[in-house]
Amino acid sequence: MQLVLQPCGDSDAIEHYVDTIKNPVPLERILPFLPPSEHERLRATFGEAVAVWGVTPGKTGGNAKKWSRMQLGDMAMLYRDKRFFFKGEVAYKVHSPALARELWQERADGATWEYVFFLNDLESVDIDVARFNAAAGYKDNNIIQGFNVLLPDHSAAVMEALNIDPSVGGILLSDDEISAAKDALGQLDGDLDLPATTRRRAEQALLRRIRLGGKRSAPCAICARDLPVDLLVIGHIRKRHSCDSTQKRDESNVMAVCTLGCDRLFENGYIYVDQMGVVRASDGVKGGGDELGSVIQALAGKQCLAWSSKSAPYFEWHQEHPRRFL
Repeated sequence: MQLVLQPCGDSDAIEHYVDTIKNPVPLERILPFLPPSEHERLRATFGEAVAVWGVTPGKTGGNAKKWSRMQLGDMAMLYRDKRFFFKGEVAYKVHSPALARELWQERADGATWEYVFFLNDLESVDIDVARFNAAAGYKDNNIIQGFNVLLPDHSAAVMEALNIDPSVGGILLSDDEISAAKDALGQLDGDLDLPATTRRRAEQALLRRIRLGGKRSAPCAICARDLPVDLLVIGHIRKRHSCDSTQKRDESNVMAVCTLGCDRLFENGYIYVDQMGVVRASDGVKGGGDELGSVIQALAGKQCLAWSSKSAPYFEWHQEHPRRFL
């Protein structure tokens, strides 16, 4: 994942923020400028409206080169008045001068913001530039000037220092892109923990793309509730620290579970999945009283959506290595 830095201080940028991010653009206004083959997935991913941003090519094409490095799932942060005030996930990108003119017209010099990207999982933030500079290793008086895309290791270090959640929501991926993610996952070898300020899990982003790419919502494997993908995590069934590299990247060893409780209940061993794929309450759970018990009992007896003959050995390992409850 990379951090995309977007200053938003001049009059054009402020106007565009209001017109196409604060007030998302109806998707039907955008679709005529995009390939018909992608319309169905765009509707499934973004619904009725979408937040849109764009950048001009820049001097000698500098912005275009940075835009080309930008990947789906990157985090864009908008900046003005010495603060980052808004962030969102890069969910789709397209080079379209025609779409840019439809949304923002042209500058006086004839340039338009033709390198377009869509944002998902929008959230207000308040990060002072001095705090950002310290996290990024910049001088104290550094001012964010111009569109920029930080390299992955640098981005990881900054997000760790600023305690920014790197999880992503719905991003629009074609079948070819999902297939490419599977190929990339299969080619990972050796230690899958990348050397960085924080030990990033190399396979996580690829597994999330494979399981959730192109979806606005998906069911939790434990509770079966259909939820927005930003409320789902891709968790390993067998504890990741006990897995070899092959097991870490095995799609059968992961499942989409919700952050509304199922992720922690399974991870911490309050529940398990039996040999028939049924969710069960673990023995020996202490603490939490009646409220915890009612939550667990509401899940007990449900069929785990991730259970199969291929995943069964991983669920068996999880059951045989229960957490010690204090």
